[in-house]
Amino acid sequence: MMNNPLVDLHMHSTFSDGRYTPTQLVEVAAAKGIAVLALTDHDSWNGVAEAQAAAARLGNIRVLTGVELGTQCENDSVHILGYHVNMSCEPLHAKMDEMRHGRELRLTRMLAKLDGLGYHIEVEACDPKNRAVGRPHVAKALVAAGYFNTVQEVFDALLHRGGPAYVPQPKLAPEEAVQLIHEAGGIAVLAHPSELSDGTLPERLLRAVPFDGVEVYHPSADKKAQAKWLQLAQELQLLVGGGSDFHAIPDRYPTELGVWQVHYEDVKGVIEWK
Repeated sequence: MMNNPLVDLHMHSTFSDGRYTPTQLVEVAAAKGIAVLALTDHDSWNGVAEAQAAAARLGNIRVLTGVELGTQCENDSVHILGYHVNMSCEPLHAKMDEMRHGRELRLTRMLAKLDGLGYHIEVEACDPKNRAVGRPHVAKALVAAGYFNTVQEVFDALLHRGGPAYVPQPKLAPEEAVQLIHEAGGIAVLAHPSELSDGTLPERLLRAVPFDGVEVYHPSADKKAQAKWLQLAQELQLLVGGGSDFHAIPDRYPTELGVWQVHYEDVKGVIEWK
């Protein structure tokens, strides 16, 4: 391994709302010189074994076990990354199955709302055991049907929180998600704090909930924000995380792997945690 290679600890596959299969993600990442990645699908670790098998075949990339849990706090959707979780942990497995089933029900309600608004689409029925269905799937279907040009336009017009076709998602409390990750032997990292609409919430959460780390490096955080989160991580003795949140969606930055970069030394504590 080079002294300080590229890594990426936040990405999504076809097991949630990404467009690459776990195998494709690993192959593309390896070709871009990424030495360590974490597959962090929404409420699902079902793609991790495939990603790790692909990495074993290639031999020049390592895949960490990961997951991204959706939680709700006040008016914000708070995402929590779990790393090094034991995938045989039944309580977390059962909760993720339950949450994906909740997404299926939510999808049905969203499609009914859209139908009432004059948008007639079908979204592939997804196996609740595998894929986590979310608003990006609906947005992509609306673009494919020719109603909109980009996923972002759909969110702006219809699917934003409070929008005409928005349906709230059943979610955990942050404390519950962190506890489940700890029960599974993993570490809990607050994802993309700069995306929270209440700028005071990340620090309040990090002080009140037993997080292990914070995602300092993410496309939503500019240099000034990164410095702020890094200082807070140091003050609270938290691990520093980072990743591109890559989905392989053409109009969602980053549009390709390796464009937005994190280096091993920046997030070494998360990678080497044991």
